[in-house]
Amino acid sequence: MKKKYFFVISFLVLAIFLVGCSGATTPVLDVDQEEEIKDIIANYWSALSDRQYSLAKSYCIPYGNAYYAVEEYQNNFDYSYATLNWNVYINWVAVTGNNAIANVDLTLNVTVCFEDICSDENETLNNYSMYLIKSNEAWKLI
Repeated sequence: MKKKYFFVISFLVLAIFLVGCSGATTPVLDVDQEEEIKDIIANYWSALSDRQYSLAKSYCIPYGNAYYAVEEYQNNFDYSYATLNWNVYINWVAVTGNNAIANVDLTLNVTVCFEDICSDENETLNNYSMYLIKSNEAWKLI
């Protein structure tokens, strides 16, 4: 009887060690990938601020959400009286294989001028999620 308990306990201990050793590992983020992703996000918002819509679209997967956001600003906003300036602060980046997510805080500074009278407004959107995918060895916003 003792021999039977010994084998059962040995089997359970072995199973615990095997499960513990084969558990999920924390992915190690390549610093170069993180910097590349941060640059893409910063350049995207900078291009939008500068009204360089083709450049902003070049950072996106065609016809993804980020791409359509550029088209929306390009087609629907009257800039004759206003200037938009996007400032981005990247809180963190997480990469899983060919997918990435970045958590950012976006601040929009809007200046509206009529003749000599100007008004400034700021609005911040905290914890905004941006999704990226690696396509043809390059990161693109979805």
